[in-house]
Amino acid sequence: MICVNKEEIAEIVRVTTAEVLAKRDEIIDEEFDVRYHDVDLLMKNYRKLKAHYAHIKPEVLEVSSICSMRRKTGLMMSHVDKMVAAYEAMCQEAVNPDELRRWKALYLRYIDPKRMSVDDIAEQLNIDKRTFYRDINRAMEDMAVLLFGIEAIGSWKHKK
Repeated sequence: MICVNKEEIAEIVRVTTAEVLAKRDEIIDEEFDVRYHDVDLLMKNYRKLKAHYAHIKPEVLEVSSICSMRRKTGLMMSHVDKMVAAYEAMCQEAVNPDELRRWKALYLRYIDPKRMSVDDIAEQLNIDKRTFYRDINRAMEDMAVLLFGIEAIGSWKHKK
C-alpha cells in the first residue's frame, strides 16, 4: 500500500488543476479560432453565397445532393440575412456612435454590392485603417453571437 501525506495530495491536486485549466484554455482558443474562421469565411463569401442561392433554379438541378446543398445554403443565408438585419437594427438604435460605424464598416466591406478597398472604406467612414480593422473584428464578434447564439458567448475572446 502506498502512503501519501496531505501535502503530497495537495501538490497532486494543484498540478492536476493547472493541467486541466491549461487544457481548458487550449480548447477555448481552438473554439475561438474555429468560430472566428467560420464568421470570417461567411462574411467574406456573403455576396457569393447570396448569388449562388439567387441564381440557381431548382428545376435546373437534377442531383438530389445538389438540391439538398441549395436548400441548406438557402436556409443558412436566410438566417444570415435575418441576423445581419438584426445587427443593423441594433447598431442603428445604439447610443454609442461607434456601433453604427461598425455596422457601416461591416456593410461596406462584405455586403454592399459595390466592392470597396479597406482604404476607401476607411476614408468614407473618416477613420484610419487600424480603427477599421478594430471595428470589423468587433462586428465579427457581434455577428458570431447573433449567428451562433450562446455557443459564441464565453468561447469568443480576444487573442493576445
